[in-house]
Amino acid sequence: MQVNAPRRKKKRKIYWMMRFSIIIFCFGLLFAQEEEFIISYQAKMRNDLLSGESYKVSKVISPKGREGLKEGKFKISKVCEMIPKEDLEDRKSLAETLKREKEEVLDCLYSSEVRVYDEAIAKNLEARSKTILKIPPQRILAEFKNGVIELNILEKK
Repeated sequence: MQVNAPRRKKKRKIYWMMRFSIIIFCFGLLFAQEEEFIISYQAKMRNDLLSGESYKVSKVISPKGREGLKEGKFKISKVCEMIPKEDLEDRKSLAETLKREKEEVLDCLYSSEVRVYDEAIAKNLEARSKTILKIPPQRILAEFKNGVIELNILEKK
């Protein structure tokens, strides 16, 4: 019986260490609110009426933004702060918040690269127009701090 006693203590110690590390990991996931996203937007207008709109927020599979900043591959072109309309604690993720707060995110992105294609045709006193506003995919670091979401727009050097 005495031979198994040290083994039990060792198993219990490993068991508690595993539980503690899992709790710390989960706690870190809850409060480590910096995430990297790619956001793009496109709006199509025909004859001055909005005919289509596409707003995409995608979480990056292999984040390179923070490492790229340290290595000098990326630079922060703009920093925006926004206050979410609802508590972030009630939501599942930061991505959902960015999808719901579309107008504020787009206001931040308008200062970066925006492409506008405009075509107007006039024939027999009839005018037709087609306009496309496009914000190409932008890499963004989003961080939740003290009830405020900070967006860092990254740009390749």
